[in-house]
Amino acid sequence: MFPSRSRLPLCLSVVLLAKVLGGVAFAEGVPPVVLADETWTIRVDPGSLETIAQPQGGPQLVISAGQEDLGPVKGLERGEQEASWELSERNVTVLVRLSGDALQVSFRAGAPGSFTWPIVGSDPALEAYILPLFEGSYVPADDSEWLRFLVSNGPMSSTEGLSMPFWGLRWQGHTLTYILANEFNNELAFEDRGGRIAMRFSHQFTRNWKVKEYGLSILLGDASPIEPARRYRAWLMEQGQFVGLKEKAAQIPEVEKLLGAAHVWLWGDALISRYDVLDWKRCLGKLLQAGKSPAASPARRVWDLMTEESRAQVAEAAALEYPYRTIKDDVMNALSDVAARRDLYQESTWRDVQPPEEARALIKEGVSVLGEGKLLRLNCLLLEAAFPGEFLPSERWGNGVSLKMIDAFAENGLDRLWLGLDSWQAGFRHPQAIKKAEELGYLVAPYDSYHSIHRPDEPDTWETAQFDRDLYETGPIVRADGTKRPGFLRKGYILSPIAARPYVEKRVAALMAGLPQPFNSWFIDCDAFGELFDDYSPLHPATQQDDMNARLARMAWIRDTYRLVIGSEGGSSYAAPVIHFAHGMLTPPIGWGDPDLRKDKSSPYFLGRAWPPDAPEAHVKQVPLKPLYRKYYYDPRFRLPLYQTVFHDSVVATHHWGSGSLKFQDQVDTVELLELLYNVPPLYHANLDEFEKHKGLIKAHYNFFSPLHRELGMLPMTDFAWLTPDRMVQRTVFGDQAEMVANFSEKDFMHREIVVPGRSILARWLGTGDTRIYTPAACQ
Repeated sequence: MFPSRSRLPLCLSVVLLAKVLGGVAFAEGVPPVVLADETWTIRVDPGSLETIAQPQGGPQLVISAGQEDLGPVKGLERGEQEASWELSERNVTVLVRLSGDALQVSFRAGAPGSFTWPIVGSDPALEAYILPLFEGSYVPADDSEWLRFLVSNGPMSSTEGLSMPFWGLRWQGHTLTYILANEFNNELAFEDRGGRIAMRFSHQFTRNWKVKEYGLSILLGDASPIEPARRYRAWLMEQGQFVGLKEKAAQIPEVEKLLGAAHVWLWGDALISRYDVLDWKRCLGKLLQAGKSPAASPARRVWDLMTEESRAQVAEAAALEYPYRTIKDDVMNALSDVAARRDLYQESTWRDVQPPEEARALIKEGVSVLGEGKLLRLNCLLLEAAFPGEFLPSERWGNGVSLKMIDAFAENGLDRLWLGLDSWQAGFRHPQAIKKAEELGYLVAPYDSYHSIHRPDEPDTWETAQFDRDLYETGPIVRADGTKRPGFLRKGYILSPIAARPYVEKRVAALMAGLPQPFNSWFIDCDAFGELFDDYSPLHPATQQDDMNARLARMAWIRDTYRLVIGSEGGSSYAAPVIHFAHGMLTPPIGWGDPDLRKDKSSPYFLGRAWPPDAPEAHVKQVPLKPLYRKYYYDPRFRLPLYQTVFHDSVVATHHWGSGSLKFQDQVDTVELLELLYNVPPLYHANLDEFEKHKGLIKAHYNFFSPLHRELGMLPMTDFAWLTPDRMVQRTVFGDQAEMVANFSEKDFMHREIVVPGRSILARWLGTGDTRIYTPAACQ
């Protein structure tokens, strides 16, 4: 296949290399493949696939350990910079090639099956793994705790387990970067090899791929712990797969509003909240009195439409001198339910009470044909008129989603925010708040998802999983064994993104046309998370790549059709050209299968319930972090800004909503320092109470972060370094503009004659030398 163009006779090449590498036993009768250029010399044993690199002037680096039982080598053909051969028993053809500064290795199979290569970790000189686990992790090769963690949480998919399809190995003075040419159907399995971490990489050749092939580009680099991320970024650019924020903002100008914006999920979107009642005793008394009166009236109509349980709650609350919060919420939720009904207005009940002019105009349009937004507006006006003087003006009703909340943000100087709503219903219930937020320059997005599909009559369903009976029966993803893939929490099924596409367009179009105030941003759960599926349904067959392309296409359609700033859960690199922001890269969800965090309510580490609706404990309840997870998710000595090195000027990344900036009370200051060091926004959860509780900390952090991010958010992260041997003082650089020096230790650190106090961060502008220092409130 490849004619020999070697400068030296093959036998002499082998002899010379054996002297350099110290001599290695090869498969009998099959001499090694030797490839060399000015950077390094590569030796591959065709029979075992052991691969050794010899950098010019450097030590040997084991690219992959050898394997037994691969079978005989056939058809070995050699060229000056490439070679190929067949492992006939495995029905696999191997190609190795030096191209530029990369060693390219590929495997093509003639039939479905699994193949393993490379196997790394056998080299005792290997110091550490550089892994893109969420933002990035530095994993010492001899760390027993990391070994247990990786083994217990593996094996991992290369799309779901890694945020980017590469990893790095670090030796004294060198790194190797492994970039996956095919990121699909791969698995990384970590194992104990004599107390050290070893890793096996395997690819599944599935029957639904016509060409069954995978490969890697392996590059030699310097010892910087972010060198693999730099090499991957350069590779993306060479492939034409990198899209910067400046280019994205040129297409969607609203993208610039992400610069300097903190991210906030808002809770409490019911039509009316406990904050909207002016006098509880008087209001409840009027409602009870109306319920006892035989005369028709607006208040009596409200009473009649309430459930027996809600009426009992009204009576209980009215009997209390000081109604407690939960019963107030129950009563307000009951009133909100009444205000959402199409039959609230009844002409006979309004004979003695004149509805306000705006309500009369809506009634004249015909209540039965009013869109959802107009119906809710009418009913709020009617409810307000039914109890004159008992509520705030209906325009200001609500808790976390309300004009009150938006005004509180503005009054506290938060002039740029991304606001997430847990339901698009909030846009119908509180259009005044959405409008005010967008007028202030905020981005506002609903939560949307096309991940799972439930039966139309499924109990305890959620709105995003509801479509129709036909899609429920025909749309689920089918596994290779013919069974339908279960949905999230094993409820319903995983929905094919190909089958879902018409429903995506129908849902989004209806919402954007029907909303009184359209959103200017959109959040789609799961699409950038990395969870991709092979689909063997005859109705919508798909490889993982097809699945990915369908997800990207629907996000791009929403983005481009409505000019929206779009983001998703996770920010896997395949989605980076499409999305503008990503939730889950700085910190992912933690302890998903751990009962201490998820089930045991007596545990001090229990994250909380998804209740109450206006303040879900799982998001707003602060708990200490279980010590087991501190090292792997928050200890700065083991974190690396790999994702930021690649995508800081492409995707605005922050935490997963389950691991927000304030969730773990003993990590708040560390989180603040990491956010500032990486120049990424915080993520909070807010309603009126939660914002009041934390606004001092939020304002202090915002005042330091927001101006920096506006200036640096579209610049690449160009450098990262540890400034102390214990890795507790770290430095990042953005473009040629500014450096950040975070001191995670308790003692002062001197940087360029500037004292950086313990648990503090320095921002220094490289051109002017101007400096600012910030110490989190928890450390003061």
